[in-house]
Amino acid sequence: MKNYQALQLTSLLLAMSASSGAYAHCGGAFCTVNTNWDVQGVWDKPGVRLDLRAEFIDLDQLRKGSHDTGAAGVVDTHDETRTINRNFIGTLDWSITPQWGLTLRAPLVNRSHDHIHNVNDGLGGVEPEAESWKFTKIGDLQAVARYAFHQDADGEAGVRFGLKLPTGDIHQKNSAGELAERSLQPGSGSTDALLGAYYHGRLHGAGWFVQGMWQQVVNERDNFKPGRQLSLDVGMNYAVTPKLSLLIQANALHKTKDTGVNAEPDDSGSQSVFLSPGVSYRIMPTVQVYGFVQKPIYQHMNGTQLTADWSAALGVSTQF
Repeated sequence: MKNYQALQLTSLLLAMSASSGAYAHCGGAFCTVNTNWDVQGVWDKPGVRLDLRAEFIDLDQLRKGSHDTGAAGVVDTHDETRTINRNFIGTLDWSITPQWGLTLRAPLVNRSHDHIHNVNDGLGGVEPEAESWKFTKIGDLQAVARYAFHQDADGEAGVRFGLKLPTGDIHQKNSAGELAERSLQPGSGSTDALLGAYYHGRLHGAGWFVQGMWQQVVNERDNFKPGRQLSLDVGMNYAVTPKLSLLIQANALHKTKDTGVNAEPDDSGSQSVFLSPGVSYRIMPTVQVYGFVQKPIYQHMNGTQLTADWSAALGVSTQF
């Protein structure tokens, strides 16, 4: 029964923790669905799990504040058009003891971005010039430890702490040699501290969890400091059959403005709430596939930023 409950809860896997999800003004993004294995309560003995996930986020709508908006067309500025994020994320989780564990996460970022540069035509008007970037690069790695300070038959409470490392490139250019904006780059260039707490509980045929996570830059690079992030995730699952589970999460994210010479503080930072229904299916005793669709139910952007009407993720997880 204990193993069966653990396999049910494994189905809550997906995406980078919300500490990694972010919306920049030009549209660099990761899903905010929470799939930290320790938070879901999937472990009943020490061991290793591997998760491979693909996510799709198409940011094609400009939003100013809480409302959709259009391109401004102001001379000597640029108007964002579209950013497509296809992220591939590998996560290795080692449960060293029932109390202690370590998670390593590595993203591969496939990103295409288009915007219009509003050039002065010399006659008092605007001559639009299309610019685009496309790249596939390793992003910023995460190393996060966990400690469960309370465990009983009803659930578990613990803390998570670690670092996001500046392994992603910050010098990507397009075919014309134009450097991409820092918020578009596959890496932030910063070292960030991560600190959070969680609790997961068990119900008859179901499980639930809550987690809060804080992300703070401790070392910036090249005059760009990403804003602080605070996330809150609440979710539960229900086992329809021994193999099939239905999932639901609410994910809230608050991000402050970026700062530095290479930042655009007037068009960065946001407050968002997402609803994320999903499903998982156990195809083998130690292998599960899963999927989520994420819909924003509230978004408030500082300045003007690209947003997505929906995003999706598919993945597979296995234990050793």
